[in-house]
Amino acid sequence: MLTIHVLARPHLMAQVSSLVSSNPDWEMEIGRRTNNLRELLSWSGNSRDVLVLDDGILASTPGLLDEVSRIPGFKITIGRLSESGSARRALALGALSVVEEASLEQELPRILVGLQEPEKSPFEPYVIAVYSAKGGVGKSTIALNLAWALALHSEFPVALVDGDPLGDIGAMIQDKPGASLADVVRGLKSGLSEAKALQSLHTIKGLSLTVVPAASDPRQADQVRAEDLGQFLGAITKTHAYVVLDLATGLSDWNLTAMDRSDQILVLAAPERVTLGSVKRALDILIHLYREKLAVILNRADSDTGMDLPEVEEVLGYSVHHVLPSGGSAPARAANRGRPLVLMDPKNLLARALLSLAQEMVAAREGSRRRPRRWILSR
Repeated sequence: MLTIHVLARPHLMAQVSSLVSSNPDWEMEIGRRTNNLRELLSWSGNSRDVLVLDDGILASTPGLLDEVSRIPGFKITIGRLSESGSARRALALGALSVVEEASLEQELPRILVGLQEPEKSPFEPYVIAVYSAKGGVGKSTIALNLAWALALHSEFPVALVDGDPLGDIGAMIQDKPGASLADVVRGLKSGLSEAKALQSLHTIKGLSLTVVPAASDPRQADQVRAEDLGQFLGAITKTHAYVVLDLATGLSDWNLTAMDRSDQILVLAAPERVTLGSVKRALDILIHLYREKLAVILNRADSDTGMDLPEVEEVLGYSVHHVLPSGGSAPARAANRGRPLVLMDPKNLLARALLSLAQEMVAAREGSRRRPRRWILSR
């Protein structure tokens, strides 16, 4: 998304604003606007911002050109190439182009559209599907806390997507979620650009974690078809290095599409024979489709169910890749308070195990990094 700041006289300011706002497909927005050059100097921008500068104002304050040249961003001046002074000022600013006022409506859009070509992404997206063939094994708790732990360890953005029509990820965090998955899909179908459709998603304050809850009305969630999910994942993986999908139980077309698009599928089990029977039946199918992606996770491995790890693996007929402790009552307390366990009680055994798992994932993709960033409660 390009942000365009404007320093211009009122008639030019209105013309530039109108050009941008009348093209909703452009992934750009008008930022600050002023006709006061000293006010412009007080702004802080970034290297991807665009500054459209009225040469008539620049000409009246030549002593400030050097300061203007140090403002980060792409600079475009509106002036007259036939005037040597206008050309010299543009060169002094390092401007990309000088646009004649008479051809502003034709030339400025061409330049701006060229600038919004996306830069090469600094990361290869990694999609993690969290799945269980049976409910009640802590799937959503694992998905939420794994995503949060990834965001703590990674230097890149992370997204958590609730793919369960009856999901409750939104209720498990204190921050009020923004748009749902159904809302974003509806926006994409209506012709919104990917950037605009994703704009309304909720990002945790102080952490690069975007939360995409299920629709509050399950009937709306059911309207998100498998092909819609594919389009959504195509959009969100352009801006997020890790995407954690909390899937519903069952092997629906929707879930299989999610697994098709995933790089790793975490299949959750618990040391209970009824649960293991359901997980085994699912694994017998999934192993033929996604053998290289599958990783079986035994949750609540320390529960007093009378089944140890070798017995669990014998029932499943598959090896367990990760073993997670139950965490006691702490996961339920954290959920009731609307907090992820890794934030509320990071020393809890389950929290420590998930933080360690996230650290391993990030290290494998980004290399070893500093200690995880701190995230402070706002209250």
